[in-house]
Amino acid sequence: MALVPVQLDPSHCPLIVGTRSAAHFGDLPPGAFESDARPVLASEVRAGDLILASFSHFPTPGRMTRGSTWVNRPYVADEPRPWNPACPCDLCTVERQWSEPDPRVRLATVPADPRWATGQGCDVWWADEPVLVIPAARLLPVPAPE
Repeated sequence: MALVPVQLDPSHCPLIVGTRSAAHFGDLPPGAFESDARPVLASEVRAGDLILASFSHFPTPGRMTRGSTWVNRPYVADEPRPWNPACPCDLCTVERQWSEPDPRVRLATVPADPRWATGQGCDVWWADEPVLVIPAARLLPVPAPE
C-alpha cells in the first residue's frame, strides 16, 4: 500500500498508511483487500469491521504525523460498545491502572492467553484514536467449504 496522507479531522495529525509486509504480518483473510481499508475513529468502528492497524506518533522536524502500526493478525470487531471500567478481565485491570478514565471503547474480545488469569480479555481503545479498518460492508462473502 502506498503512503497516503489522510486527514480525519483538523484536530488530528495527518495519518500515513505505510506498507504492510505480508511476509511479516501474514495474509489478509479471504474476501479482504487492502484497497478497501479506511481510517475511522475507534468510536466509529462497527461490528464486523476488520481491524488492520492503529496509528502511532512519529515526530519529524516541523510536523507531527501518525504512521500505521499493523496488528499481527487482523481481527473482526465483535460488538463495539463503551468500555466498562468495572470489567474484571486482566486487560481492563491494566487499563484501570495505567490510564485516566477518559472515553474509551471496547472493540472486541481477544482470544485467551495463558498469561492472563481470567482467560479472554477486552480490546480497549481510546474513543478518538484512529483505527485502520476494512468496513464489514466491503468484505466479500467467502463460501463455506463443502
